[in-house]
Amino acid sequence: MHNPNTFDLNLLRVFDALIREGGVSSAADRLGLSQPTVSNALKRLRALLGDPLFVRTRHGMEPTAFALRLCDPVQDGLSQIRTALSHAVTFDPMTSRRSFKLLMNDVGAATFLPEIIGRLVKEAPFVDLDVREIDHADYEDALDSATADLAVGRVKLSDSFRSEFLLKSIYVAILRSDHPALQRKRGVRPYLSLDHYVTGSHVMVSPRGASSNQVERAFDGITPARRNSLNVPHATSLINILPDTDLIATVPDKCVDFLCRDKRLTWVHLPLTIEPNLIYQWWHKRHDYDAAHKWLREFVSSAIRA
Repeated sequence: MHNPNTFDLNLLRVFDALIREGGVSSAADRLGLSQPTVSNALKRLRALLGDPLFVRTRHGMEPTAFALRLCDPVQDGLSQIRTALSHAVTFDPMTSRRSFKLLMNDVGAATFLPEIIGRLVKEAPFVDLDVREIDHADYEDALDSATADLAVGRVKLSDSFRSEFLLKSIYVAILRSDHPALQRKRGVRPYLSLDHYVTGSHVMVSPRGASSNQVERAFDGITPARRNSLNVPHATSLINILPDTDLIATVPDKCVDFLCRDKRLTWVHLPLTIEPNLIYQWWHKRHDYDAAHKWLREFVSSAIRA
């Protein structure tokens, strides 16, 4: 009895050619092999499978009942392999129906997805995106297990993964437009003094699983200590929190467009320096040369940088 784990899969190509051509000589021509090579492969197949597979008749070589049962599974399997290999080296975004899984937090989704989706409709109309938010600590497992194709954000992964720098984002303060701490001078943008900023009541945005926080580090050693009156996991919730409170949120400047669409909110430059956000996209090195994944990376990079 043959062992499927050690079965020579090249023999299936010979079987497929014999089925299609009905003769050793024509099968050899189809495969670009010599006739003795195909004859020897048929002998091996017969021995491994315990069936003659083909019998000579006055009409040529006819497949046995066992060979006919093998025909569809073998041809379907070879077709799927050819399709997979073709997709590995070529990718047509206009016709592909692939689905890609992206990891990003709510800030990334609110900031980058409008541009990504707008371009996707035009450049890859049948491609689907599945965007998920998980703990940053779980990004590596998701990429390693192929439950995610790409991770985008302010994250640092191990050397087992590839990365591309996308953009730098500075921090700004978001607060209600009539906030009492805002200072105004004719001809300049409203601003906060360092004293008003430090002593104000703050809402801290702490994404799930985030391992570091530049905002907190920037306040180390500053007296008096900043008071975080509220901690939330999502920056998008600020739209409903800030307009009716005196809270101040410190967020990446990429949040400004979607937060300040509510005209009750405004933004100001910070009166102190905070280390900027560096946004990367990360992927598993197994995808380096996959045509579909290369397209995905170039597409996301172009959309985000726009």
